[in-house]
Amino acid sequence: MVDPAIVVGVDGSRSSLDAVRWATCEATARKTPLQLLSCITYRGTDDGPGLADILHERAERDLAEALEIARAVSGEADLGIRVELSHQNAPGSLVDRSSGAAMVVLGRRGLGEFTDGLIGSVTSAVARHAQCPVAVIDGWSRVAHGTGPVIVGVDGSANSEQAIGLAFEECSLHRAKLIALHAWSDYDLSMLPVAEEQTVERSVLEASIAGWSERFPDVAVRETLVRDRPVRHLLEMADDAQMVVVGHRGRGGFAGLTLGSTSAALLHITPCPLLIARPGRFNQGLTETTGHAAQ
Repeated sequence: MVDPAIVVGVDGSRSSLDAVRWATCEATARKTPLQLLSCITYRGTDDGPGLADILHERAERDLAEALEIARAVSGEADLGIRVELSHQNAPGSLVDRSSGAAMVVLGRRGLGEFTDGLIGSVTSAVARHAQCPVAVIDGWSRVAHGTGPVIVGVDGSANSEQAIGLAFEECSLHRAKLIALHAWSDYDLSMLPVAEEQTVERSVLEASIAGWSERFPDVAVRETLVRDRPVRHLLEMADDAQMVVVGHRGRGGFAGLTLGSTSAALLHITPCPLLIARPGRFNQGLTETTGHAAQ
């Protein structure tokens, strides 16, 4: 049986090559295979076979460059690297691979994305529909030697539970400190006298962290409670962090929602790698082994 791989989307853009570098470091730390995936499609037959050949050659060059980078980053590590060229559209191919993957890693923007800092269409689609955690990377120089803490958003929901477990594991793998932020309102309540509610929410934060601290005693945790919208505080902390981890939707997310407001907002502008926990075999394994499976 083939071990679940970290799948990284490759399209030759600077953003995707940053994703390759980050994914290689993550695969090395996890001792899991790395899969480099490039996709080519073209519509209709009027374009002729010439376009297909051009796209195929370009994809092969992109994969060759990505493979060279991955080998350089992994160094002497015995890292199994697989290369795949798919003729399926990129979002569909990546979402399909996510069902058996440990993680999908993407650059924030790909070739042809003129969004002035906003997220690319492929990354947006995969973040909403993948069946495993999704990491979004923007700027290798920002994270190449990350020494800051890992930040995790806590809200007491089952999806938050998945994010907490993933954040603890990342801290243990990378010997990082963890900051658990519980923003217990979606509104600015900083001027209101809410001492009793604050005590209750402090208990929610402590209970959310306790079981994971027992499983990962090597991880130092700082608990932070704020009475405000979570996005603002997560972004402030992200400036000095090596990673932000969030659930794919939070306490207000209904069952059919693919991405909550907090994760959707962070997807566009987080200045460090963003890791979105999603339901799947990877997260189920974390929760089941600690007795924290969602009820």
